[in-house]
Amino acid sequence: MKSRLFTALITTCLAFSLSACSTMKGANIKYKSQRTIDDTHPRATLIIGTSDLVDNILITNVKVAKVGLLSRAGIDVQNLTDNRYTLEYKFVWRDKQGFEVDASNVWHRFVLTPRKIKSFQSVGKKPEAYSIQFTVRFPDDLYIESDRLDREAKPFFD
Repeated sequence: MKSRLFTALITTCLAFSLSACSTMKGANIKYKSQRTIDDTHPRATLIIGTSDLVDNILITNVKVAKVGLLSRAGIDVQNLTDNRYTLEYKFVWRDKQGFEVDASNVWHRFVLTPRKIKSFQSVGKKPEAYSIQFTVRFPDDLYIESDRLDREAKPFFD
């Protein structure tokens, strides 16, 4: 009887310790890996902020370099489809530890025509700006959404 109790106690402790290890392993992950986030570049995190854009646009050709005391970044956004998109982008600069340096939080609207590439640049406003987070998304704007639906419903030539 004592050996069964001891075996049950050991099994329970082992199960708890293994589950604690798997929980700790997940705690070190920066964020869940998904197709909308690309952090393969050492100084850039690229985010497609709307899942409907995955496989329809490509964020590519990332360049980050020093210009005097400041850093400059350049990025291309490519339309892989025959659709015309009205989108927004935002640059967020971070220091070497990953903290925001320039948190202006301003979204800039642009139009991406079919199969075209559009280039964007930003300069970090402080010398400690080291890496960027670049996000592209559909605007949160009812007018644009209704305008897009109207264009899809009506033929281009009447």
